[in-house]
Amino acid sequence: MEKTRLAVICDFDGTVTEVDVGHQVYVHFGDERWREVNQRWRRGEISSKDCLIGEYSFVDASEQEVREFILKMKIDPGLIDLVATCRNNDIPLAIASDGFDFYINAMLEKYGLSDLEVFCNRMRFDGRKVELSFPYYDKGCGVCGNCKKLHVQKYKDDSRTVIYIGDGLSDRFAARASDVVFAKSELRDYLMQNNVDFIGFTDMNDVNQWMIGLLAGDIDLPAKKDGDTVDPCQEAANDAKRQKKDVIKKRKMEKRVEDMGDGRYIVYYDWA
Repeated sequence: MEKTRLAVICDFDGTVTEVDVGHQVYVHFGDERWREVNQRWRRGEISSKDCLIGEYSFVDASEQEVREFILKMKIDPGLIDLVATCRNNDIPLAIASDGFDFYINAMLEKYGLSDLEVFCNRMRFDGRKVELSFPYYDKGCGVCGNCKKLHVQKYKDDSRTVIYIGDGLSDRFAARASDVVFAKSELRDYLMQNNVDFIGFTDMNDVNQWMIGLLAGDIDLPAKKDGDTVDPCQEAANDAKRQKKDVIKKRKMEKRVEDMGDGRYIVYYDWA
């Protein structure tokens, strides 16, 4: 029987790192205004791209300050073992993140993992402000800054069975497009609510031990699941469009008159 060709895709922040590195950056170097921006994203009012731009707009730090801060953080040591297992068995392993290359590449280099393929957003510094760009945004449905589902599909198009590992809401569409899903935290809760099969995990060592068992023939791959009858990416995009229309409908024009003091008046019409 032909051997199953595999590929592994991992989220970064909070999945292969002990903490959400990107979150720590804008909390530490920004201010409390990030909370309202984040809540707007959670309510589906803005895309994750707009959310990230908003959260990072409050950052006041130099490139060196941020680098020193993020390099104090740690990667789950189980990732190093999982990478070794995949390399020894010719299984590609890639990072797919809605975070940024500046800190992802720096942390991977710290642990000798610079050769991993990384799909993520980009961050550059202009003095004490950051400039963000999103190379995969236009290739998706407009809900996520980085369309992780796009990267899953790349490996599936290469006739590989995709194993996805994630922990957050930004992983939900990639998870639903993958063949096997390891989930914890908010991703686990989302998949449970939507009746999507997954394997729970605590750390990357759990995933590595499962992979070793699979390669040894002690664990069987779950049966191939049928694709969603509704594309969750497109469904989310449609929901976002409906919400924006509802907001516009609820807004009203208000008339404001300003007395210039010389017999003239200026009339303004503003959205309430």
